[in-house]
Amino acid sequence: MNISRYIGLGLLAILFLFKGHIDPYPKDLFRSPLKIPLRLSGNFAEMRSNHFHAGLDIKTNGREGYRVYAAADGWVSRIFVSPGGYGHALYINHPSGHTTVYAHLSRFNDAITAYVREQQYQQQRFRVDLYPEAGRFRVHQGEVIGYTGNSGSSGGPHLHFEIRDAATQEPLNPLLFGIPVEDTVPPRIYRIKVYALEPDGYARIEMTDGQVREVTAGQSATLEVVGAGRAYQLGGVRRLAGYGRLGFAIQTHDYHDGSNSRLGPYRIRLEADGRTLFVTEMERFSFDESRYINAHVDYAERQRNRRWFQRSFRLPGNRLTSIYRAPRNGILTVEPGATHRLLYTVEDAAGHAVQLGFAVTGMTARPAELTVREPAAFTLPFNRPATFERDGLMAAFPAHTVYEDVPLAFRVLPALPGAFSDRYVLHDEATPVHERYRLSLRADRLPARLRPKALIARVDEEGKWASEGGTYRNGFVTTRTRTFGTFFVAVDTLAPDITPLNIHDGKDLRGSDRIRLRIRDDLAGIDSYAGYVDGRWVLFAYDPKRDLIEYEFDDRVPPGPHTLSVVVTDQAGNTRRYEARFIR
Repeated sequence: MNISRYIGLGLLAILFLFKGHIDPYPKDLFRSPLKIPLRLSGNFAEMRSNHFHAGLDIKTNGREGYRVYAAADGWVSRIFVSPGGYGHALYINHPSGHTTVYAHLSRFNDAITAYVREQQYQQQRFRVDLYPEAGRFRVHQGEVIGYTGNSGSSGGPHLHFEIRDAATQEPLNPLLFGIPVEDTVPPRIYRIKVYALEPDGYARIEMTDGQVREVTAGQSATLEVVGAGRAYQLGGVRRLAGYGRLGFAIQTHDYHDGSNSRLGPYRIRLEADGRTLFVTEMERFSFDESRYINAHVDYAERQRNRRWFQRSFRLPGNRLTSIYRAPRNGILTVEPGATHRLLYTVEDAAGHAVQLGFAVTGMTARPAELTVREPAAFTLPFNRPATFERDGLMAAFPAHTVYEDVPLAFRVLPALPGAFSDRYVLHDEATPVHERYRLSLRADRLPARLRPKALIARVDEEGKWASEGGTYRNGFVTTRTRTFGTFFVAVDTLAPDITPLNIHDGKDLRGSDRIRLRIRDDLAGIDSYAGYVDGRWVLFAYDPKRDLIEYEFDDRVPPGPHTLSVVVTDQAGNTRRYEARFIR
């Protein structure tokens, strides 16, 4: 007998068992990044426009400047400064194999600020994405690394905090690590939706007031929910009957102590007759899959009624995998004459759960009066490329542009004043677009002198124009876009506006610590800007949500007379310059 072999196998077994019991979310690894009670305005994987939220948004009492502390020992692996997005953001790698992210900061600590300022002047740009060597900025748990702010696309002062898997950079739910957020409040359920799915789905909703609502294939209906505490039921529904394939979605939100903000639940489970039909669990997700949120939610409902309904079934083109925990596609096939018992269970990360139960009665026969829709002139397939050409519009769609086959609607409307083509109504904005497609519009009415300034514009229901970009070539203006809507050819010949806020020619600025200007563009959008003092580039920070650029005086501009020059260019190539003499 080979004793050493058996001893080795035994050790391996012990190691395997030990490894199998390692908590993937240790509760003592990270401390809070702030020294104030944590109140959330946003939580992990809650629904956002075109993406899942990747962390916790921590309220800072409506003010900036709280110290931000390293959540654990580690080293600064990335520093990102951007006018939009995360604004001033810091990334720290940890020996545990995690990365923590701190975003929307007002500033970094002094050492990191000096390094960033040096790199910005070397690159002569405000936006920088830096990856310092691992040993340059080592930090200890509890060390001050920056200060809370409102930079980037933030809608108000707060700290955005993330924990990621360092190897994949996939965000993980920070609440699973024991980040101290007080939560004694269970989620709430507001409404559900029932979908009659192609080709034979049908639902009949008999209300307690005697009304009957019919839902035919391709349609949906919203049902109100009543209840309190932990038990909910359908409101005003006497009987829900169905035939064929049905799907369901739920409007639900979580809440935490000390905050009225609507947050996302951790887990949603739908069961049918005691079997799991569909589960979503917000433990982690991949940024590569984040845009599939538009397939996970009822996108049209969000666009039209501003409500988040999370589907408990998969659209055929929904390739999201990271938040789903059930092998089934979530579709209920209603058996004739059977009564199916459905149960929604919604949980938060603290373990509080609420439930909604309801029944679906199977109809014994397919209703004879089912609506049969006329076949569309053009159907955009979800799973293969397609090209659509009509009346001066050409659209080339790659595979997976949409999440299900779309009967494409199209019409042409007269031109708007100031436009250089008719309006092309390509389907509608309530249908989500995943992959960018190529859109070309004939530009017969565009004078040759304006071709370099041409672009495709989109107009909304309120008449507001927005640029989709584009270039002129061979009689067409072409761009790539990620939306449906109403498009037309336009031009942008106007240079951006520059409005001085605290400076004019000859201004004495000895009582000021900075120069501030507002920059705006009416259509194409700001492409670049630069500021110079006495012909030398100086660092103007840019805050697009306030249209503000500002230069904080440093030793590059000593006391005395100087000349300021600011140049702003839009995405159509129009440029404006502002100059002024001043005294510091």
